[in-house]
Amino acid sequence: MPALPPPPPFQFARTRPLRLFVYRKARLALRERILEVGAGEGPVAEEMAARTGRAVFALDRRAPVSRPPGVRFVRGEAEALPFGPASLDAVAFHFVLLWLRDPVRALWEARRVLRREGVLLLLAEPDLSARQDRPATGLGEALRRAVRACGGHPDAGARLEGWLREAGFRPFLERTPPRWLPLGDFRETAWEIAALRRAGLLERGEAARLWRREREAFGAGGRAVLLPLAYGTAAPR
Repeated sequence: MPALPPPPPFQFARTRPLRLFVYRKARLALRERILEVGAGEGPVAEEMAARTGRAVFALDRRAPVSRPPGVRFVRGEAEALPFGPASLDAVAFHFVLLWLRDPVRALWEARRVLRREGVLLLLAEPDLSARQDRPATGLGEALRRAVRACGGHPDAGARLEGWLREAGFRPFLERTPPRWLPLGDFRETAWEIAALRRAGLLERGEAARLWRREREAFGAGGRAVLLPLAYGTAAPR
């Protein structure tokens, strides 16, 4: 399986209102033992630690470059969490399930480690199959191919409710409205192209072509993306 590209820094900022909504719905401030799955460098785990005043576990396949305050990093796989049954109060996913070969298994694992009164936080899961780009530069299709190359599911946002029910959860999901999002900074799409290239999910020639198309689109009057996101909470049944 290719190395997964890290989540874009712009993505973290854009999904913050969704995360704050989910934190309130999950009563995160009352949760003591919290885990983020697929945490990367840990910005979401750090945010949750700051919000609760307690340390948050952050699981990923690789050790992070830095160690944010309040975050306890754990190496492991989403499909085999290194925690005992009924040992956690909350488990969070943020732009992770779409990359997994078996997201239902990962959700079953989350259910296994959650206490009966625990909560699952779905902080944002995209439906890349419904993504539209204006103008169409090819970046959306490149992202869909990258997810498929990893064995993942570009339509994760659309399938999330069914996965949750299959894994034994009662989902309480919201979806972002069909709204075009203006992109004001060329670095946003350039970062995505570079990340896919570094992860081995994009050939050099295609990366160069996408880079030129994105630069031309921004120079010709702007760029916009329509990308549905699913978010919310789920409770073990």
